Amino acid sequence: MTYINVLVVEDDPMVAEIHQNFINSVDNFRVAGIVNNGLKALEFIERRPVRLVILDIFLPGLDGIATLEKIRERGENIDVIVVSASRDVSTVAKAIQAGAFDYIVKPFVFERIRSSLLSFREMMGHLKGTTQEIDQQTIDTLFQVRNRKHYDSKLPKGLNPHVLERLETMLSGTNVSLSSAEAAEALEISRITARRYLEFLVSTGKAVMEQEYHEVGRPVNKYTLMKQTP
Repeated sequence: MTYINVLVVEDDPMVAEIHQNFINSVDNFRVAGIVNNGLKALEFIERRPVRLVILDIFLPGLDGIATLEKIRERGENIDVIVVSASRDVSTVAKAIQAGAFDYIVKPFVFERIRSSLLSFREMMGHLKGTTQEIDQQTIDTLFQVRNRKHYDSKLPKGLNPHVLERLETMLSGTNVSLSSAEAAEALEISRITARRYLEFLVSTGKAVMEQEYHEVGRPVNKYTLMKQTP
């Protein structure tokens, strides 16, 4: 398995441990290290490969905004998700201007940071294997993925938002049509359950269904994720 290495920059040991447990529970993510201030973060990045930084704002010495700006000045291929108790408009604006991938306010629920990690993983999936130049449609997709927030709580009875997120991520990553049997095998759920999730995506306009015909047997329903438009 290819992991996305994450550095946690947080001066509260208890919060840092919570971050670590949350991040390591999401597929393809692994905490590569934990440091308690901005200077140590910059030193860590020089020594070890990191693709994503979970960064607090209120840090001793070099604060989070300054740390984010230093990372950008170095031209590192590193993205940053700010996780902070600060709701100050100026701080949020500076984080956005410095290129933060996301900004999450403490205290937060696991689902919020998980949603951000899934969006980041999906964006990396779109970037992987691309040539030096990409077209406008692909660029639009990347920005849509970055800003996408996964599902609200208004789901039909019996549908789990975590499973639904996994299914959409899988469909967006494969860029092909899947049958309910193929989705069920990949998600390790029953075929009937997989079909319910797929039909829900169709009903919400997130996916389309087409029938695939074969020389023998009945046609197979195939589901494809709809491309998002601005």
